[in-house]
Amino acid sequence: MSSSGSPKKSVISGFLFLLFFSFQTFTFAQFSDSVQVTTHNKVLIQTDPSRGVTDYYGWGQFPSTGNYQKVIAELTFQCPPGMTCGEWDYNNHIRIGKRRGKFNDSLGWEIMRLITPYGLGFNSSWKHTWKFDITDFQSLLRDSVEIWYQHSGYEARNGRGWLITLNFTLFEGPSIQEVLDLNRMYFVSAPYGNDSLFDARVPKFRWKSNPKAKTTRIKIIQTGHGMDQPDNCAEFCPRKRYLNIDGTVVDTSWVWRDDCGLNPVYPQNGTWLYDRSGWCPGQSVIEYNFDIQNLDTGWHEFDLDMDSYVRTGGSSNYVIGAYILELADPTYQTDAQLEEILKPNNHPQYARLNPSCGDPLIRVKNTGSKTINYLEFEYGIVGGKQSKHTWSGVIPFGETKEIRLPWGMDWTPVSNKFQAVVTKVNKQIDQDLTNNGMQVTMPARTPLGSDKIIVVFKTNNAPTENSYRFLDAEGKVFYEKNGFTKAQTIYRDTVSLPTGCYTFHLSDTGAAPSSYPLNKDGLGWWANTQDGTGSIQLRNGYSGTLFKSFPVDFGTELRFDFTVGYYLNSDEITQGEGKLHAYPNPTSEGFAIEIPERFAKIAKDGQIEIRSTTGQLIHQQTLNSGFSVFQWIQTENWPKGVYIVNFKQNNELCTTKVVLY
Repeated sequence: MSSSGSPKKSVISGFLFLLFFSFQTFTFAQFSDSVQVTTHNKVLIQTDPSRGVTDYYGWGQFPSTGNYQKVIAELTFQCPPGMTCGEWDYNNHIRIGKRRGKFNDSLGWEIMRLITPYGLGFNSSWKHTWKFDITDFQSLLRDSVEIWYQHSGYEARNGRGWLITLNFTLFEGPSIQEVLDLNRMYFVSAPYGNDSLFDARVPKFRWKSNPKAKTTRIKIIQTGHGMDQPDNCAEFCPRKRYLNIDGTVVDTSWVWRDDCGLNPVYPQNGTWLYDRSGWCPGQSVIEYNFDIQNLDTGWHEFDLDMDSYVRTGGSSNYVIGAYILELADPTYQTDAQLEEILKPNNHPQYARLNPSCGDPLIRVKNTGSKTINYLEFEYGIVGGKQSKHTWSGVIPFGETKEIRLPWGMDWTPVSNKFQAVVTKVNKQIDQDLTNNGMQVTMPARTPLGSDKIIVVFKTNNAPTENSYRFLDAEGKVFYEKNGFTKAQTIYRDTVSLPTGCYTFHLSDTGAAPSSYPLNKDGLGWWANTQDGTGSIQLRNGYSGTLFKSFPVDFGTELRFDFTVGYYLNSDEITQGEGKLHAYPNPTSEGFAIEIPERFAKIAKDGQIEIRSTTGQLIHQQTLNSGFSVFQWIQTENWPKGVYIVNFKQNNELCTTKVVLY
């Protein structure tokens, strides 16, 4: 089964940014156009138990010419209609197969690898998308290209499988570094546990260095499989990998992933949260890149070695794809690339960080030869007022940095998209403006009407593993609780929160019991019955009604963002009957608050509280029993901006926004 696609050109960002400097006007170039190609569109993939692999080919019409700075592939899985999702964690290899046009050849080179999730328990609406940065392979994607999707495994074809969609987006722009040569060294399945057999299957590779090359990049895609004796290698044993150039070890690294418990695809039916040798079930395999600068011209030899290991029983192997790239000098000296907006972002890849109402988080890459020490940003809701931020630090060439942007911005919901732009690098205009900005769709955030929360926490049999805390919008700890020692015990803590945005964070990374030293496995997991099952809830601090109950099979941690006192994406909040109104709105001098009449009829005091969007208390007053439903607020000398107006009485809260200009 296959599908073909032709390139579709789209504009990633159509907005222009103006910068005034030295009395001149500079117009930022329109953000890079892109070409989109689909090779597999909802293709049903299933295993072939008689072979252990099945192959699905799809042709795509890629551009024959043009400069492309970045290539992102997105692979989407979903459950087939009338079937269940696949059951086991199998290797999926995505390769470049035949090519027609400029090259007219057949490569068979693997450019991406995914391990399927344990999907038997997923419902029919389940869907997930993974991102792959395959920019280093972009020179291979020219003219008509066959993408060879290979799905491995021995699962019976008894009503289970996956629907896959594979899209490629090529972003136009100058290369960060021109790729002078790209060679595949090998793709092998090498047995582990017998050093001589491993060496025979992983050959040395000789090449002659390009005299124009400034950077030599070794690219490794490697995963370990099988469980042998004595150490459950290669899947469950961390081992060191050694990269040798001309007989000298130039790099040592662990073939291991220790973050499987943070998998955004959770929970799964199988042992999804066990850390593994270079992979996690239901995740893309992260390629390993090692760069060598200014390697001598002439002939060189590369060799990959692993820790020496003797297997006494069973079987294990490493599946290794290895490439060598030679690159020219960086195109620019001063260039920053906005690689990703991590939050707010509704892409499934970042589900563990979202929805978010706190500091936006972005990832920036230094794509210029000079070290970055200073950056300026503009960011905000698309179509709304933009905020500014300056950052100082160190980002060497080729490296990335995650940067928090202050959350005290205008969150007025003029659209459901968020954008960020790098406006200056090292206090200069960036030399390449096509990669400075990005827009993403924001997920909806969760309001919590009560300013008082009860945390109801029932421990399991491993209480020392757990702790929880509330973080404010800037990521600072507002309240935390740890030191749990009693198993199967209910703890209740009441936390009072002022108006603002908060993250509730529950961790399962504490010291595990000596009798079963496994943590990062949530409050209940089928494969660790010794720890038993706990629970965690958030309840209204006044009425005790349930606000949020969390699943117990969450792995390493839970994160939940919410607002207190107001919505960040709505003009009004209503708790109970009636609404709080303010007029005139917008205003420049003052405004009247109209309180729902039913509150005035209650023989109890009320309170007005007005805060800035950063949570700063601006005005507070108590209304005695029998108060008027109309209250005038004088705003003389108040700064311009958006204000949150709260009215509280008993256990109820009404909120609205007012804009001062």
